[in-house]
Amino acid sequence: MYIGKVKMNNQWQELEALIQTQVEGQSAFSFDSAVTYQIQSESKYGARLCEAADTPADDTEGFVISGDKTAHFQPQTGLKLYVRHVAETTCPPMLLKISTLGEA
Repeated sequence: MYIGKVKMNNQWQELEALIQTQVEGQSAFSFDSAVTYQIQSESKYGARLCEAADTPADDTEGFVISGDKTAHFQPQTGLKLYVRHVAETTCPPMLLKISTLGEA
């Protein structure tokens, strides 16, 4: 099921909060640990993802999904998914699409 699309920038941002503030009808959204999510970058630069308890200190933590590739994510208790785009300069808005793959 398609959840929505969010804009990200070159600073670490919590994906759950981006969904809550940017996707209409999702102000109470929270990731469910029983669900696997698909995250797709919509940019030629790609996105960096990092699952952590707190905002990552290093811009190169986590892993990169290049171009329009996808990643699968299943939330873990106590950790948040942080996202940022990988472009070093100001560029057009970078987008991520989020959907579910299945529910328990």
